[in-house]
Amino acid sequence: MTEQEWIEYLRRFLPQNKEILASAEEDCAVIKLQEKNYLLFTTDALVEGIHFKLDYYTFFDLGYKLSAVNLSDIAAMGGTPLYAVLTLGSNIALDKAWLDPLLEGINACLGNYSAKLVGGDTVKSPFFFLNLALVGVAERPVLRSTAKPGDEVFVSRPLGASSAFLRLIKEKPLEEIPEQARLAHLRPEPEVELGRELSQVAESMIDISDGLLLDLYRLCRPSNVGAIVEVEKIPVASCATLDDALAGGEDFALLFTVSKEKLRAIPKIEESLNRKLYKIGEIIPERKLFLKENGGLREIAPRGYDHFTSQLQP
Repeated sequence: MTEQEWIEYLRRFLPQNKEILASAEEDCAVIKLQEKNYLLFTTDALVEGIHFKLDYYTFFDLGYKLSAVNLSDIAAMGGTPLYAVLTLGSNIALDKAWLDPLLEGINACLGNYSAKLVGGDTVKSPFFFLNLALVGVAERPVLRSTAKPGDEVFVSRPLGASSAFLRLIKEKPLEEIPEQARLAHLRPEPEVELGRELSQVAESMIDISDGLLLDLYRLCRPSNVGAIVEVEKIPVASCATLDDALAGGEDFALLFTVSKEKLRAIPKIEESLNRKLYKIGEIIPERKLFLKENGGLREIAPRGYDHFTSQLQP
């Protein structure tokens, strides 16, 4: 069973009612509290040997990244993060020497966005893992399932640096890897402020955790649409390759669509936040992904990382 098949299977066991706006296929569960007031609920785990190796992660890095990946889910919904709880499973003795930097990393990243760690659970485990659950709120949550033909497709920043780190760490010591790649992988920055700005503009949105192509597919699939991506417009990080950008994952950039009627808002957001946003393609009615390169179109599979096959997909 692939990750996508598992998500579809899980949906059979989840309640469906008017209060639950979204659950299994979104970055967060979305529960309507009242008009223009929605609760966002997300959770993410980091498992040693799957997501990280302590050979090159400090415990501060590990805590920082755990917060970042959860905050990125809130950002992808256009929300504001509030409170988090931590589950720690450890196969090593609890010791302030590593617990202090771990918790400092968690709080440093959460604190950048005014979120707070408020509790958790600890368990002895045959392997080391961390899980954070995070709640937030949104006035207008942006879903994956609302892209429309004619929307323009954007990404929020250059892609591929995190994947480049994983490729380079197999060949070089940590200190020889470009800082851009190290920071992208070990201490990614979630796009919380941008997500809030886009909540009034974007038709659909997702964060790029498993690769541009796979996450674009995950946005298009529930919207019953496809997309054309222009290769020359994809912003590739200077330390990365095009393949890193297309299928590498863990960029935690925002991938979003904007209707032509709302495109005029993009320059205003860029000016307000003093940053650039990158238009890379267009949503189409046909439920396929295409790359546009050298004047031609070619269909491409939604490659990316799938946890349950431990390989790049499809």
